[in-house]
Amino acid sequence: MSEVKCPPHAIVFDEDRGEYICTETGEVLEDHIYIYGPEWRFHGYGDFDARIRAGTPITNKVHDQGFHTEIDTRTRKGRILERRQKAIRVKSAREKRLARALRLMNETIGRLDLPNAELLKNEAGLIIRKLHSRKVIMNKNYRAIVAAAILIAANNLDTPIDKSVVLNSCEVTTTDIWKAQMKIRTGFGELIKVKPLDPLKFIDKMAYELGVSPEVKSLAIKIVSKAKKDGLTSGRGPRGVAAAALYIAALLLDERKTQKEVSDRVKVSEVTIRNRYRDLIDNLVIYVDV
Repeated sequence: MSEVKCPPHAIVFDEDRGEYICTETGEVLEDHIYIYGPEWRFHGYGDFDARIRAGTPITNKVHDQGFHTEIDTRTRKGRILERRQKAIRVKSAREKRLARALRLMNETIGRLDLPNAELLKNEAGLIIRKLHSRKVIMNKNYRAIVAAAILIAANNLDTPIDKSVVLNSCEVTTTDIWKAQMKIRTGFGELIKVKPLDPLKFIDKMAYELGVSPEVKSLAIKIVSKAKKDGLTSGRGPRGVAAAALYIAALLLDERKTQKEVSDRVKVSEVTIRNRYRDLIDNLVIYVDV
């Protein structure tokens, strides 16, 4: 620190140069000050509002978490450099598996057309990255693992998604996803946050697909809430419980739907609807004001 006497009110900090300056004498009191904030970059005072970060933000959507160089591809040389960079960004076989899994995850979530797609990509990417660190992702199972990670991430964020889109995009079956989810839930519960599946979050979308009235939807919500309170939803698929509740509510309020019609509209098998229907009817007493 300089020995120059400068009144406190005259000391200012120059963020561009990292210096404390005395405005009365013009002398530098201290320099080489470390700035721990974001590495904002802008050119000229007129561009301050349009300032940008010096690099891409950290993200779980790509295998290197965004730690790479952005190359201007408007010139031929830039495009050549970008191709070379992509070739050397992924080196080992393990990195290639992670990059392939994250690429499939990004493509699948992109097809879901969700308003919070970026948030879901980061959540699913974090799950995939944790599984990769435990050497779970292999060439033969990465598609099922990615599909399961997307469904778990969507459930953690309370985001209803179309499971059929995930199945088609990842080219897996319902059985494949179920096995992958069970592996994650039972083997890595301490590592990965997994919220219990809630049938209530499927009611709105299913009610819309079935074209039922608000009264039917409201009654279905009450049925599911009572079933949850009585422990009837434990160990049962949430989509099946939601579909059965809507089926029962529609019957009680004289908006009859066949089990096949419900099955076709909400993509839940007739057998599942029939079984959940029996569980609810046998264990609940439902009062309806007429």
